Amino acid sequence: MSDIKAFDLAGSPVMIGSIVLYSATGTRGTVTELMSDEDGTWALVDKTNLFYKTDVLKIIEKKDEKELSEKLFTVDEVNQALEKQKEFVPTEMDHSNVESGG
Repeated sequence: MSDIKAFDLAGSPVMIGSIVLYSATGTRGTVTELMSDEDGTWALVDKTNLFYKTDVLKIIEKKDEKELSEKLFTVDEVNQALEKQKEFVPTEMDHSNVESGG
């Protein structure tokens, strides 16, 4: 058991096993280790295997695994999404407002 006292940006205690969010990148993961040095208190996050200062992390509720995992799409789903995007993309560029140089 770690004797290190660590707190997130809201002042909530961070412990090994806490689920945290690093909002700068949207990284979510579980704290697997805590350490402290002259620069502050650090938490090792399992998803990136990187240490983050605990005061930039935010404790979050455990989310549904489906929300945290990758989504797999079928070829048909991808094709449907591409077709929907084509509706919003003009097929021809309007050059009436462009001047030519020379």
